[in-house]
Amino acid sequence: MVKDLALIFGSKSKAQEIFYLLSKAKSVVRQGFYEHELPKVEKFCQENNIHLVRSRFKVLLADETSFSNKGIRVPYQDKREGMYFVYLSKDQQKSWLAAYYEIMKNDADLGMLLGYPKCCIEFFLKRFSSNNPNLQLQPTNMYTNISKRDKDHVLISHFPCSSDCQESIQLGRQYLAIINECDKERYKELIKELKI
Repeated sequence: MVKDLALIFGSKSKAQEIFYLLSKAKSVVRQGFYEHELPKVEKFCQENNIHLVRSRFKVLLADETSFSNKGIRVPYQDKREGMYFVYLSKDQQKSWLAAYYEIMKNDADLGMLLGYPKCCIEFFLKRFSSNNPNLQLQPTNMYTNISKRDKDHVLISHFPCSSDCQESIQLGRQYLAIINECDKERYKELIKELKI
C-alpha cells in the first residue's frame, strides 16, 4: 500500500507521512513537490478530504543531489524550476496556519504544528543554519535513525535532538506500528534497513 501511494507522492517516506495523517497520528504534514508532481497529489487530496495549501514561494535546491536540506527561497513567479511546499491536513485551518508559520519563518510554531517534540524544535532552532544544514546524528536506534532518509528509509521527519530522544523514539514506534497495520512489506523493509 505504501508503494501505491509512493507513485502519487514520489517516495515511500512521503507516502508514510500520508498514512500518519490519515490515521490521525499527525495533524499536519509538509512536503515538497515540483509543479509537474502536484496534479496527482491534489487529486488524491480532493478524493480523501485532505486540505492542501501551496506555499507562496518555491525552493531552489542548493545542492546538486536529489536530496537536500539546503535551499534558496524565491517568489512563486520565478521562472526557474523550484519545489513548492504543500501543507496537508484534514483541518483546513491547520493547513493555512502551517503555510503562514512557514512564510513568517516561525520555525518554532511550525514545528509544534507538525508534531515535532519541543526539545527537537529547540535543537533545530539553535543548530540549523545555511552553514550547518544537516543536523543528522550518529544513530543509536532504528526509531530516530535518519541516516538513510536519502535512500527512502526513515520513520520520523524531523531532526531528533539526540539519537536517544525519548519523545522521538515514541513517535518512531507509533509510526512503525501504523506502517505495520497498512503495509507489512514496508514494515519489514524498514526494520531491516534501520536496525542498528
